[in-house]
Amino acid sequence: MNTAERTELFSSAANIEALTPAFQELLENKEALAAFLQTTLDGFVQNPAKLADESGRRLLSCVFLLVGESASKEFYPQIMKVITSEAFGANVTRDEWLSSDISRLLGIISPDDAMDEILSWLLKASTAQVVAEQMLLTLSCRWIARRDSDAAFMATIKRILSEIPKGLVQFEIAMALVINAVAVGGDLLKTQLFAFYREHEKVLSDRFAEKNLQSFFDLGKQRIKNMLTGNYMGGYGPLPVELNRLVNYAEVTKGDDEPTTLKSLPPITRDRPKIGRNEPCPCGSGKKYKHCCGR
Repeated sequence: MNTAERTELFSSAANIEALTPAFQELLENKEALAAFLQTTLDGFVQNPAKLADESGRRLLSCVFLLVGESASKEFYPQIMKVITSEAFGANVTRDEWLSSDISRLLGIISPDDAMDEILSWLLKASTAQVVAEQMLLTLSCRWIARRDSDAAFMATIKRILSEIPKGLVQFEIAMALVINAVAVGGDLLKTQLFAFYREHEKVLSDRFAEKNLQSFFDLGKQRIKNMLTGNYMGGYGPLPVELNRLVNYAEVTKGDDEPTTLKSLPPITRDRPKIGRNEPCPCGSGKKYKHCCGR
């Protein structure tokens, strides 16, 4: 199969049976894989408008999965150029595989010294919301994988809490910040986190009351970190599993009515006997307590 044939296949709504041999052929031939990834990613860097078409997003999804499966770190610069392009933010939504897998992919292939670059994109007002969410989760992935120290990650979270543009602070990214801040800093970040909440109260209060913020601190940072670690996907698994997740992403995530950013975070179990089983959960998910944190 040549490059043109692979591009046509990966751009189509192909099923797993059709994609598997094409993926296996590339993953078993490093030279062919490198050439295909280089050519295809260059095409998206030069013309990111291709992401406006569903076929272009399908092709890029296959490229991302190939990079992840092969752990091809040399393509990090090109991938960063693509996902930080205006076209990516305008055409890729948070409910599709292409955006949801950014944090796992970058967490694996980003260079050791990439924290500052990732952080700089997160702190730009022009960064698309879906990209900002994934940049934050990438930093979290790097920390969970012990690529960045507790001290470095806590300093990063402190900067985000104080410097993130107000327009980027939507509910999903705010909750991700809350959970990661407690996990890495605990009470050391408590004052700053409550100040952050009050600054962005309009975004949070309808779904997460300030009084519930204390419950995260009550659990303790190690328990929050353990839950984050247990939910961390890490590297890419067997090809059949990953292809099924890519091709059937809507079905795999069906029934999850929480935002993508929160899907990447574990449910928090609290011991609050005064909350009725049928009452709204205090975490702000909108679910009944018995179907959420009371499970």
